[in-house]
Amino acid sequence: MQIPVRGLGSEVNNPSVSDLAAWAKTRAGIGGDVTTFYLMKTIEVQKSIDLPAAGGWYYRKRMVEGIIPDAPIEDILDDIRAVSSFVRNCWWSLPSACSADEDEVMAFRQLLRTMRDEGVYGHVILSDTEPTAIERELITGRRVFWYLTEPTEKSLEKILEIQRDIAVPPGMLPILDDLMGSYTVRKVIVMNPDEKDLRRAMDLVDTDNLMTGGFAPAGDGSYWEDLVSGSFILR
Repeated sequence: MQIPVRGLGSEVNNPSVSDLAAWAKTRAGIGGDVTTFYLMKTIEVQKSIDLPAAGGWYYRKRMVEGIIPDAPIEDILDDIRAVSSFVRNCWWSLPSACSADEDEVMAFRQLLRTMRDEGVYGHVILSDTEPTAIERELITGRRVFWYLTEPTEKSLEKILEIQRDIAVPPGMLPILDDLMGSYTVRKVIVMNPDEKDLRRAMDLVDTDNLMTGGFAPAGDGSYWEDLVSGSFILR
């Protein structure tokens, strides 16, 4: 039985001058910069997975520029057009605002809304800590998925207060099992699992609500293909 795979973002390496120059030739008359390069290179290799996601931590600079009051966001709109030329209705992965300032979080929420208006299906919000109270209040909804890169029991509880789908590493499945007595969980996304991990997750949810999750490391060109081929449970 094949388990569907969801992308939650990608890491990147600095490109060589020759690679960037070769790519730039393909963008003649279109434009783009190194961030566009990262977006295209990381989305192109996700063609084999069920739910790809453009972006990752590297999108922070573009995001920060986009939430400055009255700042032009043409670069972000160009990014969306570039990715949309390859895959439609794509999810987008970007760091959280990581702020307790309401104005800043409101500006972040407006950026997400604008991106969705321009064709982004939804957002994976990356955070290595639990979101602030104002983020939990304002950055939520069916097209927002919080992904904690370093989850703890406490931070998982905070996320389960606002969303019913959750991504966890295999080692956190027993903790998630305990939390499911207090929180409603619909879909479990197990990060980089083997078959044993997927079978363990089947004790928590039925297979229709089980997924494999991935966050591609830099420089591993076969990561997504390997993840798909390993996302399988023998009957």
